[in-house]
Amino acid sequence: MTVFGIREGTPAGDIVSYIQRKGSATVKELEDALAVSTTAVREQLTHLTNQGLITPSKIRQGPGRPSYRYTLTAKAQSLFPKGYDVLLNVLLEEILATEGPEGMAQLLSRVGTRLATLYTGDHPANVALRERLMQFVYTMNRKGMSINVAESPGGGWVVSEYACPYFEVAQTHDSLCSMERQMMETALGHEVEIQRRMVEGHNGCHFVIKADEIGIEKHN
Repeated sequence: MTVFGIREGTPAGDIVSYIQRKGSATVKELEDALAVSTTAVREQLTHLTNQGLITPSKIRQGPGRPSYRYTLTAKAQSLFPKGYDVLLNVLLEEILATEGPEGMAQLLSRVGTRLATLYTGDHPANVALRERLMQFVYTMNRKGMSINVAESPGGGWVVSEYACPYFEVAQTHDSLCSMERQMMETALGHEVEIQRRMVEGHNGCHFVIKADEIGIEKHN
């Protein structure tokens, strides 16, 4: 597995794994544990610090070169498997069993509305759709979602997502796709249609906002 350019079994990967297990580590501790030189350890620590994956804390000591203890940042913790897909799948199954399909659809619709507010905030009513779209794409890309928007030849826009955060679970519960659509509708203030989905074998999820549905002037 490679995340942020860090591959398991590499010096950087070994350092991250060691600090994860121990909670923190000094250069000397990493040298002894990984059987590598001081120079090699410091080089990797500098690289990891620049990536925002570890952070140094100065150790109190006497005269001489300062010593540091390194810990993982929240960004680094996100690299490790969390099993959220298993938890989400079980939760959805329980909701379906107790509330039924209609109840689950209503619940996920409310969740989609709340996610829109959390992700993009509240827009003034007079903000143009194009501006909302650009802000939406910018915000979601900042969150690592890999989204882009393109004008449709017939007018309107196509919003494409290439990194589905619910991919594993959505293969069983496609109601999550409707939740994503609801989130987008709330964020943009306009009706959105699902055109293609990753769970159906496409390279991304494509959402369409039609020109004739929102009064957008079509380009000739």
